[in-house]
Amino acid sequence: MQGNQLIASTNELISALHVARSEAIKLNSKVSICSSSNGTSCSGSSSWKEGWIVFVDADGLLDGTGAACTAVNTDCLLRVHEGFTDNQLTVKGVDSNSAAITSFTFTSRGLPKANNGSSQSGVFSICSLNATGNTIRSRAVVLSLSGRVRVSDNAAVISCPP
Repeated sequence: MQGNQLIASTNELISALHVARSEAIKLNSKVSICSSSNGTSCSGSSSWKEGWIVFVDADGLLDGTGAACTAVNTDCLLRVHEGFTDNQLTVKGVDSNSAAITSFTFTSRGLPKANNGSSQSGVFSICSLNATGNTIRSRAVVLSLSGRVRVSDNAAVISCPP
């Protein structure tokens, strides 16, 4: 059952990243994805286990919004992912500099950028733990500088908690 939860969680994150990138291109606007504990704004947390939101970030302020999309070129919410209820599951991301990822912003060309405007890539490690906190299974969602998203089972790119 934990293996199924790990696969489902991985697929949900991949789907959110694909939606963010495709909507940025389609809407010709910045679209961000960030960790969120309330489903309306970015939490600034490096743990994505509490959930995440995908939203049009027209002003580039990464402030998120609880409003559904009704107008062009305004901040609006595209997708909400509630937190995981499985206490034995962790979801964390690190960028190419090993800094914690709290958000990604896709440009209208589909390229992932950091909040400061620099190019960004990263790896989200999704780990299933046993009752004593040891990793039993893990997967990675890898986001390249070009915006390509892929899954990896390579232990060298996955960083689960000790």
